[in-house]
Order: sequence, then C-alpha cells, then structure tokens
Amino acid sequence: MLAFAVDPPPGLRDTVSAAATFHDLGKLDPDNQAVLASGHTARLPWDHIDAGVAHLRSLREIRAAWLVRAHHAPGLPSVASQFESDDCLKLRGRRGVNRTLGEQYAQIDRTDKLLADYLSGHRAALGDTAITKRRASHGLTMRLVLSCLVDADHTDTAAFDWGPVNLTSAETRWPERLESLARYVESLDHAESESEVERNERRRSFFRACLDSPVRERIVSCDALVGSGKTTAVLAYMLKRAIEDGLRRIIIVAPYTNILTQTAQRLRAALVLAGENPDAVIVEHHHRADFDSRDSRELAVRWSAPIVLTTAVSFFESLSGCSAATLRKLHNVPGSAIVIDEAHAALPIHLWMQNWRWMRELTERWSCRAVFMSGSLVKFWKNQTIVGEVPMDLPDILPRHLAEVSKVAERRRITYAQLTGSVLEVDELIGHVQLAPGPRLVILNTVQSAAVVARAMRKAGMTVEHLSTALTPADREPILDRVIGRLRSPETDWALVATSCVEAGVDFSFRTAFRQTFSTASTIQVGGRVNRNGEYNDVGGSSVYDFDVQGDLITPNPSATTSSQILRRLLNQDALNGRDPAEIVTDAIRDEVRITGNRDASQLCTAEEHADYPSVAAQGRVIDADTRIVVVDKNLIHLLEMNRPVPFRLLLSRSVQLWATKISKLGLEALPGHKELYRWPMDYDPAFLGIMSGVLGNAEFAIAGGYIVD
Repeated sequence: MLAFAVDPPPGLRDTVSAAATFHDLGKLDPDNQAVLASGHTARLPWDHIDAGVAHLRSLREIRAAWLVRAHHAPGLPSVASQFESDDCLKLRGRRGVNRTLGEQYAQIDRTDKLLADYLSGHRAALGDTAITKRRASHGLTMRLVLSCLVDADHTDTAAFDWGPVNLTSAETRWPERLESLARYVESLDHAESESEVERNERRRSFFRACLDSPVRERIVSCDALVGSGKTTAVLAYMLKRAIEDGLRRIIIVAPYTNILTQTAQRLRAALVLAGENPDAVIVEHHHRADFDSRDSRELAVRWSAPIVLTTAVSFFESLSGCSAATLRKLHNVPGSAIVIDEAHAALPIHLWMQNWRWMRELTERWSCRAVFMSGSLVKFWKNQTIVGEVPMDLPDILPRHLAEVSKVAERRRITYAQLTGSVLEVDELIGHVQLAPGPRLVILNTVQSAAVVARAMRKAGMTVEHLSTALTPADREPILDRVIGRLRSPETDWALVATSCVEAGVDFSFRTAFRQTFSTASTIQVGGRVNRNGEYNDVGGSSVYDFDVQGDLITPNPSATTSSQILRRLLNQDALNGRDPAEIVTDAIRDEVRITGNRDASQLCTAEEHADYPSVAAQGRVIDADTRIVVVDKNLIHLLEMNRPVPFRLLLSRSVQLWATKISKLGLEALPGHKELYRWPMDYDPAFLGIMSGVLGNAEFAIAGGYIVD
C-alpha cells in the first residue's frame, strides 16, 4: 500500500507493526488463558483489547492504540466519545455501547493490575519491541492502516481455523491483457445491415480514441452514449494508465449486481489469458457472486485480484466504514484504477460531497486513477452546492468530434415523448401498450404497481413477462433467460413489465418502452433498453413514452415528486430530443438540488471532520433501507425451524427483502430462533408475480371489506 502513497504521515508501517505486535496482549490474562485452553471459540471473560491499548497509550503511540482498539467489533469509535465526554475513557475499557461505567472501570483496574505480568510474558516470547510515540492520523488514512491490521489478523485466523489459504492472485500482465482486449473487440465486428455497419464503425472509433487518448488527469469522465461500447473502450484507457503508472488493479464499480455479472462475463472472454484461472484474474464481490473455491472467495472478499468488480454500495460504504469487516479490503484500493460505471446512479446526491473528497484523496495521495462514466452522466463536480468546494471540469476522454457523431446517431435511434397529459387508468395504459410496436418494455415505480399492471395485461390476453424484486433471485434468473430468448427470436407481440431494476446496464433491446414518470436520468437510461444497437433504425427507430397511472392497488413512489415535475417540464420543451443527455440530467439535478436543497450533505462531512467514525458509517450508508429477509422456500423454512445450518448465499437466493413496515402491515412472523428472518405464509408464484401473488390477493380482499385472520 505504501508503495503508492504520496507524502503519507510518517511511520505508518511502524504503527501497523506496533499494533500487530500488541493487539492481542490481553489474551495473556490468566482468566483468558484458561478459557482459551478449553477451545478457541470460547468467550473471553476479560476484553483482551484493553491491554494493548493501555501499553501503547503509555508509550504515546496513539495511532497504534487506535488500531488495537478498533480491530474487532464495533470498530473505530468517535474521538468525542473517547476524549471529550464527561466519562472520558481515552480508548480504554471494554468495547460495546451498552457497557456500564462500572464494567469499564473494572476492566481498566484489571488491566492496570496485571499489565506488567502481560508484558513480561510477551517479552519472554518475542523479546523487546521498540515503540515510537505518534499522534493519531484520522480520516481515510486511519481506515487504510486499520485495514492492513484487520486483513492480517483475519487471514491468520482463517489459516488457524481451516488451514492455509492461497492468497496469491494472478499477475497483472497489463500489456498482454490490453492486446487481448483489442483482439476481442475486433472479433465483435460483424454486421448485416447498414445501421450495424455504422454502429460498428462508431465503436471502433470510440475504442481507438479512448486507447490513444491524450488525457492524463487523475480523475476523468466519459460521457458515452448507448451502443458506443464504453465498457471495453474505457477499460482500454485504464489499461494504458495501469501500464504507465504500474498500478496493481482495476476496480469496476456499478450500482447493480446485474451490470457487474454481465460485465464480468465480457471481461473474462476479453482479458483472461491462456492457462489462467479466470476466478484469479477477475472477481465479483457481491452477494450473488459464485466462487469455485475458498481461495477464490478470499480473493473477492479482499479485493486482491487484478480486476475487481463490486457494487457502489460495497465500494463507497467501505470508504465510510468503521467496522473491521467492512474495512478489511480497503488497503488494496491505493494504486488502483477505479471505474465508476453508471455513475448517475452510484450515490444519492447528498453523499457526493464527502465521497468526492475521498475520491480526490485517493487520486491525489494514494496514486489512484478514476473515471466516471454513464450514458446519462450527471456532472455533479460542476455544482458547488453538491461538492461543497470550487466546481471543476473533468476532462472527457472521448474527443468532442466523436461525441457529436454519436449524438447525431442517437437522435436517429430514439425519441422521447409524453404518452398523455393526464394520469391513465390501468386499462388505458394497456390499450396504449397494445397499439405500440413490439416487443415492449413497461417500467413502473413500485414493485406492487408493476405486479398490478403485469397481471392486468395477462388478463387482457397479452403475452407478458414480469421481473422485479417480488421474485427471489433464483426465480428471476429463468425469467431473465426467457426475456433474452424472446428478444433474440422473431417474436414481437409481447411485453416485459418490470421495475427500475432493468433500466440501467442491462443488455436488452426492445422496440418500444413505457416509463412511469420518475426522473430525467431514469427516462434516458430506459432509452438504452430500446433499439440499443440501431436494429430498428430502418423502420423508424424507437420511442420511450413517459406516463403516469392510477387505480386500485397502484402505489405511489414518494421520492418521485420533485424529479417527475422537472422531467415533465423538460419533456414539454422537447429537451430530451434536442439536447445532450449529460447536459440535460446535470441541469435536472441542479434544479432538484435548488428546490429540495442538499441539507444532509454537511452531516456526513461534519462527522468525518470530527472523526466520529460510527456517525460517518451511519450517515454514509448508500441504501438506508430498513428491510428484512423473508424466506419463501418451504424447504429452507423447515431447515431453519429445525435449526439446521443454511448457507447464506442459498438463503438469499430463495428469499425476498421487504421493508419492516410492510412486514408489520402483512403480519409476518419471525422464524423461531431467527429474529431477523421471516416466514412467507401466503401464495408465491415463482414464474410470474412472486410474493405479489399473495399480496394482491389479500389487498383485494381488504378492499372488498374483508379482514385477514390468522
């Protein structure tokens, strides 16, 4: 990590060494030794962290004392709670927010009484250790050095519990991978129609332009339209920078797991060299990723492969995290090329102020490079209200003349229009969809509304697929396969009804799309799911229709109020058909911030400035959703009721997540012995509506005046 540091605080390596040397000093307590002798899973009677903190604080190595204090749960504490409160403990005592002062001082008295004995035993085993006094280095630096200690500790524990783990990732081999990528892109050059020939030429030009781009700033942008092949082109740019800078990995960050899965498939075909293990070269780190071996899983969890794909939630919550588990992989970020894909959806606007500071710190002080790319790129760095500092203009790696060519092609590919000026009833919406050329995509703002419309379409005799989080991940996969199969077939008279889970990064190409009014960026993203490759250019191109709908069981999305008003104004001006998409969405976000403000942004920044690590982690959550796991699969429910072990990935694949308020409203019961897991007792349709089959049935019963009796 330090090989990529630019003017780091002095002594970071020695700090980590001191913390590693004394982090378990308190395990030499005789009471703790007696418990450890009975088995390493036993619970220690005395908090073993306090002794290392006491020793390091006495020698004024405060930075190492912080690391020892934080290397287990609950992680990094707050400066204020440790040094400025009335009951100031200065990192001492037992961990845990619910500890009484009596417990804290009992621990401190115990440590002070026996510390000399601990150190005597420690010296007998390891000899003397020289310690230099140092002040704490707070913020991102503290998280990075803690990451080093935590990863070492977790790795040693894993080796003790399960045997040695092969932590050797593949070699970077950037020049060879760049050559392989160029061959892969060239192999995709096949066309049957004039529009495909034009598309392929634009992609080749885009790829060459990014490969040979003269832009060398450490943070750049890529305002690339749909169908330009931006993923491979931007990767070529980053591979060149990795070669020039000697970078150790490329980290690709995307808002949705489905984007990562598709990207991983392409990159394995493009970048894995002969004789290599693909899982050692390219790893996905998200809850739905598969691992062929424990070694592969460790590479993913630690972000230590040459190419890492992870979610925006995982990446940005690691920057703000305070817990040991969250921070374990962070030391592998310095010296990386970071690609923020679909950057418009990576973070809520109020989180960019502090995360922009962290991104600048990574690029300026830890030798990272970063690119923000999207087909509807929100240039938030130009807005002082969002970033909290003097706005700047990131250079675009795509030359201006190529951008203009792409925009001309975009206007031929797609048009945006309002379906009607009034709110439609469900049957009116169905009538419009039936008249539009297919295949058709219909996106609703809520899971329930999507299920209502999909069911009504099927009752009207339409061929319909439905895709949303009302279905478990395991059941979404075959539906997704059917959708892809239909799109590749000559069949056109059918529709997919879905939620926003399919509006960005998914390689779909419908003839017509309908998007319930939400935001400007969402509408433009839906434009990337129609006529994606210009295949309908010769028959007039494609259209995306904005609409709103009402009716029994249709539920509103309260977060759409302001953004939808701005979208309607832009549609009335025909702006989506005449202006640059990045310019439109940037202006839309500017207007939204002007109307609603950016009040929450300062809370995260203030917490970081005061080294209030728990508050930073809480304020920095990308998705602040109070959801619970609801188990759908009856066999899994039975195993859990019998207290049988269930693999976590299997649990997630056969469950859905519901808001806690929804669980309460539906009267769902927690599984015995698993207070965070709930049983699904109603109908479940694995091929179409998922849990909404049961929800809608009960909702209709309630509307009719009935009551659900358990």
